[in-house]
Amino acid sequence: MTICQECENLLRAFECLEIRYRVARSAVLYRISTEFAAKQQVDMERARYDMEEHMLICPFAAAVAAPCR
Repeated sequence: MTICQECENLLRAFECLEIRYRVARSAVLYRISTEFAAKQQVDMERARYDMEEHMLICPFAAAVAAPCR
């Protein structure tokens, strides 16, 4: 099954921001600026929300998530 281009783009954006957040939480950066890590977390959560919101209305995502019978 394929998913729509919007699903792929949102998933890629979320994964990229998740990596940035994990890097920001690394010991060195987190000690320097907890505010930076918090901003990265907010950005990551927004991207996840956008992705999940789209997948709720996307017919391709619904087809992929539906169990095979």
